[in-house]
Amino acid sequence: MRPVHCICLALFLGSGLTAASAKDTILEPEGKPYSFKEDLRGSGKKDDAAAYDVSGIACIPRASGKRRCLVVNDEGRKAQFLTIDDRSIEPKKSIDLIGKAPDPATRGTVFAGKQCPDKSPAKFKEFDGEGVAYAKPYFYVVGSHGCGRRKDTLNTSAMILARIRVDDEGKPDVEDDERPEAAVETTYRLGEVLAGADRVGASFLESLSEANGLNIEGIAVVKDRLYAGLRAPTIEGDAFLVEADVDALFADGHGPYQGKRRTIPIKVGKDAGIRDLAALDDGRLIVLTGPAQEQPKVAYKLFLFDPGKGGDPQPLGELDELDDAERAGKPEAVTVIGPNRVLVLFDSLRNGGPRAYKVPAKLMPEE
Repeated sequence: MRPVHCICLALFLGSGLTAASAKDTILEPEGKPYSFKEDLRGSGKKDDAAAYDVSGIACIPRASGKRRCLVVNDEGRKAQFLTIDDRSIEPKKSIDLIGKAPDPATRGTVFAGKQCPDKSPAKFKEFDGEGVAYAKPYFYVVGSHGCGRRKDTLNTSAMILARIRVDDEGKPDVEDDERPEAAVETTYRLGEVLAGADRVGASFLESLSEANGLNIEGIAVVKDRLYAGLRAPTIEGDAFLVEADVDALFADGHGPYQGKRRTIPIKVGKDAGIRDLAALDDGRLIVLTGPAQEQPKVAYKLFLFDPGKGGDPQPLGELDELDDAERAGKPEAVTVIGPNRVLVLFDSLRNGGPRAYKVPAKLMPEE
């Protein structure tokens, strides 16, 4: 790890930091490593393959004690439950978000007003999960809603938003425990929202690598509002949230989206996009940012932002670089695990390589 220039964790909790102090605030992971009772399931063909592509996590809020969470990989068709108890993580059952073919029960229709640059026929393959959120009584999981990063192809199964109804213990709320998928609902309507969004809609289904194309990497739900966090496009130092009505997204039938939409800019710095979101009970969001593309000089940072009030986000600090042995890991997912602590998971590290960070802000009341 690099030397710490200034770890301002003694700052009074809940107060804002200036942009200048954020430049010097390096957040180091705290405590001993997390242990896993078994590996998280990867998205490869082998059932025993460990996960190296964790891309989203959300937990049922608790200030302390065991918490129930859901994680997703950016490949495959499943999400997986887990519990976190202090420094121990216990993977639980997986649940299918989609099948191998389109489900006629999916609400809305696939957006048909535009194609990806590669005009080859669209395919239905993996979910391409990029973000997870929790808002009682649902976990939400979102696909990337962008063209393929390598081939500019359209994968319609990545254009799905799913939610899983769960009980107070965070288990699928179904009558038959052998059929957890009965708790899953899916919709295509978020693509319609993105295509019509101010400032960013023109980037929907554009090339990710060549045209700053739109793609989602984070999601948060606050009451009846859903916030999609965009890795790209970024415009003049702004990253963007796209807000939509949850009820309109999941309304019965295949009709068009009938709710409101709003594009919310967040001033996070040149070439920085949103890599994940986590909602707090008071409506504020934890925002994890990083390179919108693969810019090597763009750091990974944490901010607090109130989408209801707008304005500048509150900087919490920059994540310290990993040691050389794990330098390939990229911060990919964040969830709150205490009054002033967050858990960050990394792409390309086994089981997400979870690390806890103490931040200079009060995120939830202590129990």
